[in-house]
Amino acid sequence: MARYKNNTPQVVEGFLDKMFGAFVKKRGQQIAKDMGRKDPEMGRLLGIAAKAINQAEKRLKNMTPAEKKKHFSDLEKLAGL
Repeated sequence: MARYKNNTPQVVEGFLDKMFGAFVKKRGQQIAKDMGRKDPEMGRLLGIAAKAINQAEKRLKNMTPAEKKKHFSDLEKLAGL
């Protein structure tokens, strides 16, 4: 059977991006949990922020490509880009 090497720079970069992104996300969650134990008020606020981030990601995931394009172009106009 033939062996295929698909190690283009884009594949390697995509793998590293996903790997380090997952690592940073998990570590951030651990730090937030630790902060929440030490300061309950901060933990509550971080929990609210985490829920808002999850809702935003879910909304972006369910948008059509046309809706995403319009959404991000509106954001660029708002930012003055």
